[in-house]
Amino acid sequence: MAKQNSTQKTETQSPVQQMAGTEVSFFIPNTEELGTLDTLEDKFSLTMKYKTAEDWAMLKDQEIRCFYMGTKEIPNDKEELVTCGVFVTKTECFIAGGKTLVDAVRQLPTKSPISIIYRGKKTNKSVEGSTMIFDVKTLG
Repeated sequence: MAKQNSTQKTETQSPVQQMAGTEVSFFIPNTEELGTLDTLEDKFSLTMKYKTAEDWAMLKDQEIRCFYMGTKEIPNDKEELVTCGVFVTKTECFIAGGKTLVDAVRQLPTKSPISIIYRGKKTNKSVEGSTMIFDVKTLG
């Protein structure tokens, strides 16, 4: 009976096949901890949400304190990539694509604490449409 060379075996097998037979250990919460799940309150949403103009309108003149976490390019309705800021508050993660907001924060280091206040829209003079206005300050 011929033995298969282990390097040949690795090259032809998928990563899952390579892991077959490998022992995996993990810990699950005890029954008391599992029982508390129904009574726990939501603390932080890990779901990244895009803040739309309507979302900002509901927050007009309210301060949002958050950490700026960098930028991310996401496609818009027309499949064009738009640079958005990524932000984390005490309760959520969100992405915002307002040009004036992104321009204000894009040069900041990652994890910069900032304050954002949406002030409303201003009609553009040179092009059709409006621009969202934000007051952005670093915190320290």
